[in-house]
Amino acid sequence: MKFVDVALPLPLERQYTYRVPSSESRVDVGHGVVVPFGKRTLTGIVTDVTHEAPDFEAKDIIGTVDEKALLTAEQLQLTKWISEYYLCSWGEAARASLPPGVDTVSEYRIQKCPFEDTGPLSDIQKQLLSFIPTDSTVSLTGLRKTVPEASLDRLRGLESRGFLRIERGLRAPRTRIRYDQFVRLADGAPEHPLRGVRQQAVMEAMMESDASSGILQSRLLQKTGATSSTIRRLADLGLLAVEKREIDRSARNGSSGKPTSRIELNEHQKVAVDAITTAIHASGYRTFLLHGITGSGKTEVYIESLKKVRECGKSGIILVPEISLTPQTVQRFRSRFGNEIAVLHSRMGSGERFDAWRRIRSGQYPIVIGPRSAILAPVSNLGLIVVDEEHESSYKQFDPAPRYHARDVAVMRAQLSHAICVLGSATPSLESLANAENQKYTLLSMPERVETNTGKAVLPDVRIVDLRTERNPDEPNSVISKPLREAIRLRLTKNQQVILLQNRRGYAPSIRCHACNWAPECPDCSVSMTYHKVKGHLRCHYCGRTAGLPRSCPDCGAAVSQLGIGTQRVEEELEATFPDAVVVRMDLDTTSAKDSHHKILEDFANGKSDILLGTQMVAKGLDFERVTLVGVIDADTGLSLPDIRAEERSFHLLTQVAGRAGRADLPGEVFFQTRNPGHRIIQFALRHDYERFARELLDERRALGYPPEGKLVAVLFSGPVEHQVMAFARRWSQIATELDPEIHLLGPSASYIGKVRKLYRVQVMIKRGRGDPHKRVREVIRRTNVQIGTPPKGYRIAVDVDPVGLL
Repeated sequence: MKFVDVALPLPLERQYTYRVPSSESRVDVGHGVVVPFGKRTLTGIVTDVTHEAPDFEAKDIIGTVDEKALLTAEQLQLTKWISEYYLCSWGEAARASLPPGVDTVSEYRIQKCPFEDTGPLSDIQKQLLSFIPTDSTVSLTGLRKTVPEASLDRLRGLESRGFLRIERGLRAPRTRIRYDQFVRLADGAPEHPLRGVRQQAVMEAMMESDASSGILQSRLLQKTGATSSTIRRLADLGLLAVEKREIDRSARNGSSGKPTSRIELNEHQKVAVDAITTAIHASGYRTFLLHGITGSGKTEVYIESLKKVRECGKSGIILVPEISLTPQTVQRFRSRFGNEIAVLHSRMGSGERFDAWRRIRSGQYPIVIGPRSAILAPVSNLGLIVVDEEHESSYKQFDPAPRYHARDVAVMRAQLSHAICVLGSATPSLESLANAENQKYTLLSMPERVETNTGKAVLPDVRIVDLRTERNPDEPNSVISKPLREAIRLRLTKNQQVILLQNRRGYAPSIRCHACNWAPECPDCSVSMTYHKVKGHLRCHYCGRTAGLPRSCPDCGAAVSQLGIGTQRVEEELEATFPDAVVVRMDLDTTSAKDSHHKILEDFANGKSDILLGTQMVAKGLDFERVTLVGVIDADTGLSLPDIRAEERSFHLLTQVAGRAGRADLPGEVFFQTRNPGHRIIQFALRHDYERFARELLDERRALGYPPEGKLVAVLFSGPVEHQVMAFARRWSQIATELDPEIHLLGPSASYIGKVRKLYRVQVMIKRGRGDPHKRVREVIRRTNVQIGTPPKGYRIAVDVDPVGLL
């Protein structure tokens, strides 16, 4: 008899043992299996196989997800490490490695019955019944999306009165292989007279087609006006062959990329490529920190290194911090590697991601490009991992678990695979810089920009506009200063392009009454709502709740003012000031649709727009030859947040966006609009002085014992009642201190954003020195959670190892 240990996608530390029936004897480590779990049915991953029976009666697995293993041995090893380091379950880490929709789970299905009960119904009961069909069923999950109050208890009450029927069954995987019908000319087709115009049209279309492998049947029918019966008749006559083939829905993702000739590397690039190539040929693990200023040609180093890896028959993963960077990156890599590349990111449809994942697993795509989740792709024979813009906080996952950092997972995966990891940035994170200084990483420097047709490109000149003195008295509400406005006008007359950064979306981040200081706060979150002029409403950027903009203060009746600057307000002023210019806005509101990032950037690259305005997504990695001016509307945004990384993030953002200007033959210029021109971060960015910035902040972190000198673990408590959340956090802290009196706890204290989505938040920070083993903290957290027990209903504990934000 065969038994398997299964990791389930639940926050449970242990694995569960199941018996394998003879019909599923091929089940092995890494396979996905459908298993019963209490009253539910879940999909888990087999982590071990044994023929030794447990000392209890094990339940049978119900079935398998796929004939092949869902996770390779290397992925199992990696997800095991993720679960141990980031303090989540192995099943949660394994689930993150799979495409969405492949799991089979149990669910409640509800159907309305003909009823005779004429008793009273509450408003919620009437609402529930109005959304439940009589001729089909609806899932409980789907019903809750329409009626959030649709609890199982309420539905059971209606079932007991005969209004409903509730059944529990298995929901099939939402994502499956897609097949389409293809038509081709049959081999050795006999001569046969054709009857009818449609048969003749089909055969003429097939004869004219160059597609020897066949034509998609739906396209053929659309072209000829024929029907599927016409195709069947011609197939019966032996003239056509009809085949069902699997479709790759992922193939249309990313730009195609025209083939390009090899670019001649400069001396700094050659040194970097040679060092990486030597490590590749040594067939061992090594991590490089590639510190190259903006425009120094880091991407060419990535490409040349990947070419060496492919020559050795190995594969590679290229990580980018933003989905917006994916199309441009894919285009450059596809111009060198053709159709070897798969794209993975969350904006793809579930079918597209499923198809890409299957073909990566099969080896059809040996190169994967995408944001953080791509680090978990089922790539085999891995030779190289590149983490571009490694300093970016977007590489950190927060919800749901596992709360991993893709950069650190990349380093560990390279180590497990005996591969090379390259971390690239113009402004390396302090953690990576410290690892290079401690010789954990090898530092490679590229201090000069690449040559252009007119000589060596240089970093742009940066100018500071002091908003305290530069305000135009004739236009007191203008958000664009006179020097920046004139610089924009000059570029437009020269047919050059402009990038403007304002790292706040919406129109006015704050609405306030000057008489009584009233502000529209979100009732579900402890933040004020932002005015979005395009939709004409207020919106909470944490939960999405919307409300109308009041004409006057609801408390005192006085007028309300729109304060602060959002991207919509900047866009409005640009269109009024430069009516002949084409302005495009790139923020979360304009990029929610599929492929919207690609369309905006492609139009800008092709000269269809003159000014690209956006949030931080316009600051990273973009390369446009005609961009000669960059303007930062408010360089002070985020500079004073109560977070140890606030200054570091601001420096990264300002330096990165400044690097978008003057990357080709035309010189660049940058304007920082600020009310704090003497702030050290503004001054460091003004001088492109990364070395002094890093030295000052590293010295401060070491003195205070903060990362990278020490380590932090954030424990976040949340729940619907404020004082109970705080009491719960205090009780947890007390137990942790009793278990380990030497553990260094900060808090509990209310989070900076004290309430999100109706849940109050309290935070405890665990601070450990460089010499304290992570295992000790992990054990304290585990034992504390065991002793405190399951949180009350509606309350939650979330553990975030190495948090990148403390708000």
